[in-house]
Amino acid sequence: MADCLKEPALLVGEIDDDIDFTTPPLSGEDYIKRVVIEAQRCDDVVVVEIDKDKLKKQTYDIKTLAGCVKAPAELSPTLEWQQCQIADFSDVRLHIERLKIEREKSPGWKSTLITLPCIDDQIGWMDFCFGSKDREVNAHPPTLDVILSMNQPLIEQVLEYFVEEIEKKISVDIKLGQWLYSLLSVLELPLNPDICSCLRTLARACSKVRANLAISSTISDDDRTVATLNLFVCLVARYFRQLDLADP
Repeated sequence: MADCLKEPALLVGEIDDDIDFTTPPLSGEDYIKRVVIEAQRCDDVVVVEIDKDKLKKQTYDIKTLAGCVKAPAELSPTLEWQQCQIADFSDVRLHIERLKIEREKSPGWKSTLITLPCIDDQIGWMDFCFGSKDREVNAHPPTLDVILSMNQPLIEQVLEYFVEEIEKKISVDIKLGQWLYSLLSVLELPLNPDICSCLRTLARACSKVRANLAISSTISDDDRTVATLNLFVCLVARYFRQLDLADP
């Protein structure tokens, strides 16, 4: 079998080493002879000597995203407070999951018909959640009927819309906070890379808003804004296991 593989595929007769390579081949047989001669002249192993001095060193421009802005001492949450928030959030998620299962098993339960905006309609979702006087759209609170009518891809996409809104306005109002908390309550684990990145951006954005509040001295003793910002940093870092972003 091995001898058969060594047999030439094309018979070209006697090969004359004195072929003039400056002239074009006169026939197919002449061309094959030239190929055979050139192959015989090639070394079995060829090593190229590289002048490393002429090579340019590769440069890498990798921009790493910073963590959360450290909370000012007067706004920083205690570890005990953070642990309480995680426990409450876990209870809320468990309660919603139980209600969801009970609804699915109940033969007499009918889902409320809710017309939701298209997943790609960012403006439509902002109007749906927070209302719009210009477009005469009423705001919809994040009720259980609304939240449970949203599938996971939609929940993740709307979360991204909310995070973009926070980065743009550099603030988190009550309505936005309610919607964020509600969607996080039904966000499934494990996180995919895209939504994980989104949550990390949320925590960083909230930490920046918190730092700006301290600089502008707009915090009062009964202001709920700081608690809201601390809450979302806490949930992302400690519940969704992005521990490098956690407040100490």
